[in-house]
Formats: sequence, C-alpha cells, structure tokens
Amino acid sequence: MKSISVLFFFFTLSFFSQTNIQLSKNAEISILTCAPGQNELYSHFGHSAMRVKDKENHLDRVYNYGTFDFNTPNFYLKFCRGELLYQVSSYDYKYFPYTYYNENRWVKSQIINLTPEENQKVFDFLEWNALPENKKYYYDFFYDNCANKMYEVIEKSVGNIDFDYSNFPKNLSHRDLIHRYLAKNTWGKFGIDLALGAVIDKKATLKQYMFLPDFVNIAMHTSTLNGKKVVRKETYILPDYQLKIPTTNFFISPLFLGLLLLSISLFLILKNKNINRWFHTLTFIYGITGLIIFSLWFLTEHSTTKLNFNILWANPLFLAYPFLKAEWKQKLSMLGLVFIGIFLVIAATGFQVFNLPIYVFVAGLFVLFLKSSIQK
Repeated sequence: MKSISVLFFFFTLSFFSQTNIQLSKNAEISILTCAPGQNELYSHFGHSAMRVKDKENHLDRVYNYGTFDFNTPNFYLKFCRGELLYQVSSYDYKYFPYTYYNENRWVKSQIINLTPEENQKVFDFLEWNALPENKKYYYDFFYDNCANKMYEVIEKSVGNIDFDYSNFPKNLSHRDLIHRYLAKNTWGKFGIDLALGAVIDKKATLKQYMFLPDFVNIAMHTSTLNGKKVVRKETYILPDYQLKIPTTNFFISPLFLGLLLLSISLFLILKNKNINRWFHTLTFIYGITGLIIFSLWFLTEHSTTKLNFNILWANPLFLAYPFLKAEWKQKLSMLGLVFIGIFLVIAATGFQVFNLPIYVFVAGLFVLFLKSSIQK
C-alpha cells in the first residue's frame, strides 16, 4: 500500500500541474490498484493511485498519494514519530508501471463511470491537490493513506458513493485484515504485532476495510455513484501474474528463536547452572524492546501504537535487573510474574491479540522470573 511509495523521488520530476486544462469528452479517469509485493514489508499491502488520460490533450498523468520528500528536515525523526508529511505527486503515467513490472505484480485499472463534467471536476480537484501549497497531508496507515484517497477524491469532487460491501468478509479487526497479507511466523508479522497495540483489535467497520487497496478495488466494482455504477470498465494493465506465496525458513524465524531461548533457560535451570549472566542478558534485551514500545506508545503521534500491552513482558523496568542487588532482583522478578499474569488475562479476553512467538518469548521469561523469585 505504499506507505513509503518507492516510486523514488526521481519520479517526482513531479511535473507541476498544468492548470486550466479543459478535458475532452473522451477523457478517462481511473483508479489503479497494484498487487501486493513480496520483497519489502511496506509493499505487502499493495498500492493505489489515480490516472487521468486524455489523448486529445496529450495528457496521461498519475496522481500518487504515497510519496514523501526525503529532503525533509529531520526526516528520520519525523518518520519515527509519525509526524512526516506525505504528499500527492503528479507525473507522467509512463513512469508508474516500472516497479510493478520488475516485481511481476499485476496492475488493475478501473475506469470511473463519469460524465465529461464530472471528469473535469475530479481532474480539477487532483490538479488543485497537487499544487505545492496543497499536496502535503498527515499519513495514517489505517485512516488516511493512498487507498482511502481514491474514494475521498471522488466524493469531494462529484458526490458520495453508495458503497456495496456484499463481497467483503465480515467481523474483522484491522489486525485481522493486515494478517491476510503477511506470511505466518515471519519477522515482518512479528514486528508488526509487537509494535501495534490493542487499538487495532477492535472490529473495523466495512468502510474502514478500504485502507487496503484490494478492498477499494472490490467495493468500487459493484458500488454506485449518483444512481449509476462507479466503474465503467475494468482491465489489467499489467498481467495477472500468479504471485508466489512466500515461504518461511523455520530456523531463522521468531518462533525458532523463542523456542531456542526457552530451551536454554530450561536447560540451565534443570542442570542447576548459574543463570545470572543469561538472565541479565535477556532482561536487558527485553528492557530495550520495552523502551521502544514505550516510545512508540507515548512519544509518537502514531495512532496504532497506543495501548500496546506487549509492554507487560517487554518492560523498560527490566533494564535495571542486571544492576540490582539480590533482594531487589527477587522483588523485580515477582513484579515480572505479576506483569506476565496481567498479560495472559489480556490475551485471554481478546482485548489485544498477540503473535504466537510472543507467547514463547513470554514463557522463556516466566521460567527465569519464577526461578529468581523463589531462590534464596
């Protein structure tokens, strides 16, 4: 879905809008939906853009809402804090399919069923939106992204769409929806589930499904606008390639790592080995992880990283463990067991859904805290 639309910014030779163009009666405006990618994590959810084509005006342009300016001051800090402004970029269509062709990703075109007057209104809005003073916006992965913008542009230009959700699956949360695009037991899925909080486990409304380009495409196919079908014609610009299902090497997966850490902890305890150094290492690593979760929750503007109860088992307090005296280590271990108990209650209620390997990491930590809390 192109949160980081790597149409690298050389594409943003961003042809500044030619204003006051009067489209011909044969002009076409279409929504472009791009297949999910298999390489970079940001590409796993697909991408959407809008195309305006008018042969009589020698015009064929894409409006891409998934780009940003790498020259933004404090770029990485703003990106991490959720304060980076994304923008709509306007450029010649011929540059658009290149990435998707190279990655064997299909691109669908849905020509919108508009009158010449409605085409003009949509085009004028896009041109206005692409102006330097109007093109930037605060991106939100779920609520304001390249896919949401597709129907937003139409509705702001020519009227509200009467969406047909009959082909949508029902009763899914935002986490359920993104899991549909992620292979099991991968670091990408683990990282997303580790970083995103309980706010994405509430059931999404059917309209909220359309943060994903695929669901915009599905909805547009059967929805209506001003009493007529939204889509006049649907075609593949790039062929419907059979995308390979990604496979996971178990031995470099998060589940394998969790099982390995748990096995080492159990081995050291059962063999009555000195576990201090091992425990110090794990609590420090988990503490660092907790510090990241804390920062994402309280120190950024990301809406999806709030209420993240992974902080119960990966807690910044654990950073102190290696530096405490024995008495305080025991107390922190008992507190850690309380945190794990609360974590399990939250998991059992379904208030937040946790990735399977997370339970294995928690189990490894549990046995160490239990050992530390009862030893004399």
